[in-house]
Amino acid sequence: MTIDPELEELKEAIVQSFLENDIPKPQAPPELIPVFPVTKRPFFPGMAAPVIIEAGPYYDLIKKMVKKEEKWIALFLTKDEKISPYKLTPSDIFPVGVSAKIIKVIPMDQGGAQVIVNMEKRITCQECTVFSKRLVAKVDYHCDTPVVSREMKAYSASIISTIKELLKLNPLFKEELQLFLSHSDLSEPGKLADFAVALTTSTRDELQEVLETFDISQRVEKSLKLLRKELDLSQLQNQINKQIDSSIHKNQKEYFLK
Repeated sequence: MTIDPELEELKEAIVQSFLENDIPKPQAPPELIPVFPVTKRPFFPGMAAPVIIEAGPYYDLIKKMVKKEEKWIALFLTKDEKISPYKLTPSDIFPVGVSAKIIKVIPMDQGGAQVIVNMEKRITCQECTVFSKRLVAKVDYHCDTPVVSREMKAYSASIISTIKELLKLNPLFKEELQLFLSHSDLSEPGKLADFAVALTTSTRDELQEVLETFDISQRVEKSLKLLRKELDLSQLQNQINKQIDSSIHKNQKEYFLK
């Protein structure tokens, strides 16, 4: 059996991340925090990603926040993907989101900014109100309780194995994987599950369901199912592409033989 050096190197990197857990812990975020709505898909703890903020009330708040020591925001997925962020009420967002710390703000020529944020913890909205055309929420923060068992190790191994299979079919996953590895701590099954499901093209509702799953065992199981679904889709796409390529090659060959 031929061993792919790149996949073996990737496997070692993931295993090493399980052995190292020396990432400094961030300072505790505030209990009362401004809400920034997300419409496309939810974010997960451990991610670092750009968020586009259009010119308006949210951008005005960002400009004020960058001058302060505390640069915390809350990211909640909206229940309606097409709702205007300026007409939100507390009932328009899902109750579970993530706290995020602003890392960098890059102004855009057309107005607004690209804001680089680091997702920290799951949060539950306890109270929410509208203030200056924006939502402000009182939240509870959730930390995963470490779970060490043979079952969890087996699930983790399955997730890693499935990711490796996806890499063979879709090289783009490797770039995303390397990005997540540079910002994520995968020493716990719950964090590995978040990391894995964030790689998928699952629907916003499927992803939100995983985000709202606090039980580690259930979260890992749901994430693995979505990851396997992603693998099945990639395998089908790969098969279709091969059939199309074969058909095109056959037609070209017949054309030149005429």
